[in-house]
Amino acid sequence: MSRKIDKILLNESTVTENFDASIFKNCTYAPSFYTHQEVTAQLKNKNPYTITVLNESLKYAYRNRKKYVKKTKISMISKYRELMYNMFAHEYGNQESEKIYSEWLDIYRPLHAKEKKYEMVDEYIITREFEPRYKQIILKKFKNHEQLFKIRFRIDKDRYYNLPEPLNYIDWRTPYDNIFMWEENGQKVIRRGGSGSSGSRETNSIFIFGLLELSKTQPIPSYLFLYSKENTLLFVKKFTNLCVPQCDIGANYHIEHSEEERLKQDGDFLRWNTLRDIKEIEIVHV
Repeated sequence: MSRKIDKILLNESTVTENFDASIFKNCTYAPSFYTHQEVTAQLKNKNPYTITVLNESLKYAYRNRKKYVKKTKISMISKYRELMYNMFAHEYGNQESEKIYSEWLDIYRPLHAKEKKYEMVDEYIITREFEPRYKQIILKKFKNHEQLFKIRFRIDKDRYYNLPEPLNYIDWRTPYDNIFMWEENGQKVIRRGGSGSSGSRETNSIFIFGLLELSKTQPIPSYLFLYSKENTLLFVKKFTNLCVPQCDIGANYHIEHSEEERLKQDGDFLRWNTLRDIKEIEIVHV
């Protein structure tokens, strides 16, 4: 049960672009941890701290601006080839078509290695397996052959994440970025958690549970940032004690409910509205 809730209102007087950037720098990724007990044991007396970045959605007006998103032109297969692959999958079903395609790859790899006629072995499958089956059907159905064979492109848009390397990439499906950092042999090392993938959720849970245990015997500072809708990294607050997002704790990593409650006892956790611009953050003292 929550014992107390404090609030941080975000405005020009409570956030700043000025902060000690060294907390992000000169770090490398550590190997994976598989249990929260490992985290507790391995990070003891290694000056661990956490950085949480809450992510606002990019302002809608900026979605096509090069300053805010990286645009990459990606070539795509022609409509003709796309139709052949679709007809093959429809004829045999997804599972059977994958099996047949794999068998064809095994057949044509030696020929591809010998002749080096094409850049990829798949070209043999297209010309020797697909086209005898589907070419005339496609040409008869679609009259605009020029459009059928035209090379196509798409534009991928990747929002910039303006943190120092190697932290300058994030899975944008997650509304927050949890960075767990500590010292190892004179170097700063990290792991990251979030909610974008099952692996990120598992890492998030393992480290939070492990640090909750460790925080009962030593202080673990936590830094809170906002990554704004303008792609600006804003410092919000430094906590002298562990303080991490309340959401997703336990996801993809199961421990007994009684143990989870014990670990969370006397802990501090963050809550905010993930669906709108972040105007207010709650700190929940459990």
